Amino acid sequence: MAALVRCCLDARHAPTDVQKVRARQRELGIPESFEWVAETTPSLRAAAEESGLVVHEHPLMVLDPGAPAADVDGVSGNMSAGQHQPLAGVSEIVGVGTLPAARRRGLARAVTAALVADARSRGAATVFLSAGDDNVARVYARLGFRRVGTALIAEPAE
Repeated sequence: MAALVRCCLDARHAPTDVQKVRARQRELGIPESFEWVAETTPSLRAAAEESGLVVHEHPLMVLDPGAPAADVDGVSGNMSAGQHQPLAGVSEIVGVGTLPAARRRGLARAVTAALVADARSRGAATVFLSAGDDNVARVYARLGFRRVGTALIAEPAE
């Protein structure tokens, strides 16, 4: 279960605001983490970092509605997996990964294409994801995703 924190687009965020939410997350027994779009709430990054959280940047990408369905014939096995989370015509692709021994064979691409096909079959008009880094973003770009912003994830240092 993730905590939902509403932030006003022009609001200024203080480290004490982040600390209050983190205290509530601990009370609820949920992870102390935040996820937001950098371009819509820029002041939250500094507040999160000043409160002791580490912030990670990820390319935020959306599938071009006109992107053709990808061909995934000939790719099978249990070496790669992922999921999508549909809600009200929108679906986020999450957790796509491939076992190290099976990488560089197009398996993650095939899994992503299958997830896109399933999301579209369930009526998702918008399909989006956060890529791990710019190299991974290039793989998603070949499937028709384009960068629209920066997803920021803040969490305690390990």
